[in-house]
Amino acid sequence: MTAPRLTNEDVFTLLAQTMAICDGDIDLFLEVMEVLIERNLVRWPVARPTINFNNHFDGAMADDTAIHKFRFTLGQLEVLVVKLHLPAHIVTPSLDSVEALEALALLCRRLAEPSRLFTVGTEFGRSIEACSRIINEVVRLIYERFTNTIYIHETLLQRRAELYANAIRLKSSLQGLRTCLGFIDGTKRYVSRPGARPREDAQPFENSQRSLYNGHPRRHCFNYQAVVVPNGLIIRMYGPVEGRRHDATVLAMRKILDVLKGNPTLRQFCLYGDPAHNCGDCISCPFPTSDPGSQEALFNSSMSSVREVVEWSFHILKSLWAFLNFDKKMMVRMSPIGKLWLVATLLTNCHTCFKPKGNQISMFFDVLPPSLDGYLCNE
Repeated sequence: MTAPRLTNEDVFTLLAQTMAICDGDIDLFLEVMEVLIERNLVRWPVARPTINFNNHFDGAMADDTAIHKFRFTLGQLEVLVVKLHLPAHIVTPSLDSVEALEALALLCRRLAEPSRLFTVGTEFGRSIEACSRIINEVVRLIYERFTNTIYIHETLLQRRAELYANAIRLKSSLQGLRTCLGFIDGTKRYVSRPGARPREDAQPFENSQRSLYNGHPRRHCFNYQAVVVPNGLIIRMYGPVEGRRHDATVLAMRKILDVLKGNPTLRQFCLYGDPAHNCGDCISCPFPTSDPGSQEALFNSSMSSVREVVEWSFHILKSLWAFLNFDKKMMVRMSPIGKLWLVATLLTNCHTCFKPKGNQISMFFDVLPPSLDGYLCNE
């Protein structure tokens, strides 16, 4: 029978007790330990991989290299540090201190591809634990500062409602369509299979395996719901919600329709979604039954051709931040996977604002995205 692998504390305790039994006799101690190892009664901890601490963050990195690694140039990262109101130095609860530019670059590098944290730590010359703490701290700071901007950017939506509605009307070729300003849809993000038993700090009735399981893909997942507008921005991202929930339930939980109804300007407009969201005030969906060649069929076909942009937005987000696609690393309660997705949404919108013509969606509707200041200012 193979002995269990010892932790560092177990090794220290074993050595101390063995030395005490041998009364301090070094030769006897070595003989006893040799016998224990030969008979496979002791298994030492696996040696940790060595990180090259001589490496460091290159503040003079070429733009092409920075875009490949971080999705932004260093100049754009410097602008983001200021616009995101990050402190000059990021200090974690464990007292890790790092400059804001390097901390933001570390977060973007982590999200850019599903590489191991050891690989990221080696590039920055920092330990795996330090990288994890710094990334979590940056995510926390950005999320707490821009929660309202992520969940619903009401200011920008109200200011450009007429522009959005006109762009959708022109692209859909439905001249009578004057009130649709955006598209709503949900996405399921797969996660690693959660533990069967709840943790000590969990509610007694909590069952993560059951609540996160969705029978359609037959996977454990979280639901997120997004609203996309013609300038290419994800104007709203809500989640995470348990995977078993229906899209209509997620829509009711955040009550975005109540936000639209309560705004004197936005109450005149509506969102367009698939039949799963149900039609109602401030939200419309395809006609459930339509004869071929009828006006209803023409409406469904025209709106389907423009509604697919919400799927493009999910593709853009997942292409920029490929780490979020690696479900084996999306471990419930072990990492802030919900905040990672929401902060990645904010960074995706910032990435769109940096481009002169925006992204594929904004070019499709011929509507330019706002400036970075215009997007991040949600007052």
